[in-house]
Amino acid sequence: MQDTGVIQGISQAPPTISSKAMAARQLELTKAILADPAVESLSSFIGADGTNTTTNSGRISINLKPLNQRNISASNLIRRLNSRVSQVQGIQLFMQPVQNISVDDRVSRTQYQYTLEDPDANELNDWTNRFVGRLKQLPELEDVATDQQLGGLAVSLVIDRVTASRLGIAVSTIDNTLYDAFGQRQINTMYTQVNQYHVVLESEPQFQLDPNQLNHLYIQSNASAGATGAGASSSFASSGSSSAGSNALTTSALYTPSANILAPPLNALSPNPSSPSSTGANSAGTTSSAMSNAVPLSAFSHFEKTTEALAITHQGQFPAITVSFNLAPNAALGEAITAVDKVQKDVHMPPSLQAGFQGTAAAFTASLANVPLLILAALVTVYIVLGILYESFIHPITILSTLPSAGVGALLALLLFRQDLNMVAIIGIVLLIGIVKKNGIMMVDFALEAERKHGKNATDAIYQACLLRFRPIMMTTMAALLAGLPLALGTGFGSELRRPLGIAMVGGLLLSQALTLYTTPVIYIFFDNLAQRFTKKPNKPATGDRELAGPA
Repeated sequence: MQDTGVIQGISQAPPTISSKAMAARQLELTKAILADPAVESLSSFIGADGTNTTTNSGRISINLKPLNQRNISASNLIRRLNSRVSQVQGIQLFMQPVQNISVDDRVSRTQYQYTLEDPDANELNDWTNRFVGRLKQLPELEDVATDQQLGGLAVSLVIDRVTASRLGIAVSTIDNTLYDAFGQRQINTMYTQVNQYHVVLESEPQFQLDPNQLNHLYIQSNASAGATGAGASSSFASSGSSSAGSNALTTSALYTPSANILAPPLNALSPNPSSPSSTGANSAGTTSSAMSNAVPLSAFSHFEKTTEALAITHQGQFPAITVSFNLAPNAALGEAITAVDKVQKDVHMPPSLQAGFQGTAAAFTASLANVPLLILAALVTVYIVLGILYESFIHPITILSTLPSAGVGALLALLLFRQDLNMVAIIGIVLLIGIVKKNGIMMVDFALEAERKHGKNATDAIYQACLLRFRPIMMTTMAALLAGLPLALGTGFGSELRRPLGIAMVGGLLLSQALTLYTTPVIYIFFDNLAQRFTKKPNKPATGDRELAGPA
């Protein structure tokens, strides 16, 4: 977990909160965060966008002071900030440190993600609540959260289709009228020399605050089923239009009906007496007849208040819920994954519900499954190359015998400095394979040359090789070791990512250098004697014996 000096926060309020109340509570969160001495500044956003899918969620980007001024890591600061923001009523804040390298493919409230998907949304919600309740009891996890958005207020408009048909009102007319009033329909574009302005149709703000205001909407009967735009816009009360242009300025203007467009009547079943008159008898009769056909929405429909999910996320083709969590202090990701998998098996989820890790946790799980094969493939490749180089099956094993001590040294160093065996540390161990085996190559290569060209036995050859190659071995080892010290001891933003690599390199090189100078000669002599024992040819029989043992 890196400390990059930036913390990402996602706020979540009750699903029934209004935009104004959400802004007030978000402001209280920012005040509580800025009161911490380790916080330098922050940026706050609310409202639905590409990241916030609902209006009851917000984002906060927290910029921290330099490490030498705050003397606390980002993870520990999050725990301290949690005690502050928990005092703000009616809103929650989930935080995680921003990482330089991330494989997450979705935005979640906390660091690690676990997804559940099911074709049945009700079954999914039920089992998710049980699963999250068990996860909150695990000591390895903290800040367990989900992207469930249940309990949002909804209004369902129930239309009496028989009555609407008797009044000559089509369902499409009702849809268009409601969209004119609340859907922000763009009805025109005005062009100027500098900017262009989109004319947006909507009802006045006071008619958007309460569902009871639906009773003030009037629907034009005997209208065309496909009426849209301004033709349908005359059927709702107190309408208005707003224009928004490239200058980012939005203004409202009241809609003024012309003499030939119907104004909302004072009575739903009688014409408006104050309507403008016409000069011709036919036009006056047409206007009076049209005005008498405006029917209030409440005459043939009623609305019901219900609760619905604010958002339903999908993974593939099915509804999905993402459960996210942070690690508790001194907890490793591997331990947390094992604990979560155990909970998933213990709750006995139905077969229709599929669950699995996503993002960083999924990448970690996949990497652990492939790492043993990766190391084995590296060792086999090194063995084949060395076998071709020395034309021997035995001496490559002597060179590879230097690797176990390097691996043990790396693991002991990680344990000593309380570092996890993460992907960066595994990269350091793979790097050790290339660095450490050169010690064995230097000694074995010189010993084989002394045996083949100078006729020395294995003991004298490897002894001379150790004496003559000691200085090159120490020079190359110290060069690699000193190069790893800045990684192991470095501080600053993002040093947590590099530190396991340096610790694994330095620890593996130290232990390997201390042991291989003594173990490699012993192993070389042992395998040389073993090779001579298996390659010793039997004594040739005498000539007389061959004659006696002729063909039968």
